[in-house]
Amino acid sequence: MPILSQGQPDTPGPEPHRHRRTAESFGVDPARYDRARPPYPKALVDRIVAASPGRHVLDVGAGTGIEARQFQAAGCTVLGVEPDERMAAFARRSRVEVEVARFEDWQQAGRQFDAVIAGTAWHWVDPVAGAAKAAQALRPGGRLAPFHHVPQLPAEVIDALAEALQRVAPDSPFNPGLLKGSAVDAYQPLFARIADGIRQTGSFSEPEQWRFAWERTYSREEWLDQLPTFGGLTQLPADKMAEVLDSAGTAIDELGGHAVMPYTSVVITSTRSRTA
Repeated sequence: MPILSQGQPDTPGPEPHRHRRTAESFGVDPARYDRARPPYPKALVDRIVAASPGRHVLDVGAGTGIEARQFQAAGCTVLGVEPDERMAAFARRSRVEVEVARFEDWQQAGRQFDAVIAGTAWHWVDPVAGAAKAAQALRPGGRLAPFHHVPQLPAEVIDALAEALQRVAPDSPFNPGLLKGSAVDAYQPLFARIADGIRQTGSFSEPEQWRFAWERTYSREEWLDQLPTFGGLTQLPADKMAEVLDSAGTAIDELGGHAVMPYTSVVITSTRSRTA
């Protein structure tokens, strides 16, 4: 959940790629991450595959291989790039090929791909340098398609998280309060920055958004299992995390022991120019 506070030192806008400690902290518990993070809608995967000129896919920020396995199931050959060796090692257990590097530093070695994807990870990549690297990796007509889960948390859960974080980690970059109201609207500055990075390369068509709405019902245990995988929470000490989980658990209890979570999975996508 890449919701960061505005106005961080020397970061005037939503620039999570500058938060390198957070970006590279998810491997603290890769098994939990893989178990608790939801997969992406099949319709999203199918549309990206159908809009690409072939089925050779580069997965940026591959993590534990969640979306890579979905694209493999859709008939694609997938190469992952992941900065955390712990996450990469977990992905390899499920037969996902992964190279360990920050995408901005990754060595293409002459390889070209039909699609460059990123599952809730492109916000950790420099939006201009990442788009330029994607342009180099894509064959003409190839598809750049980073996508993000946008959950609409219940107001009670947002309030509980915000209060707990203010108490135990007031300097945390994770700000659930920004999700009050429309979560999709709250993410638009981030998506706009991604689109602007794509435009600045001069190598792509005008970016567009594809949206896929769905929902998932979480039990108390399922939600508390996922919560520690959110960026900004992955670095909390165990005692502070316990306080956050206790507050969130109480909010879920007050909702009847489960929470219905509407999601919108958003793709920011563009086609590699055939003349660039």
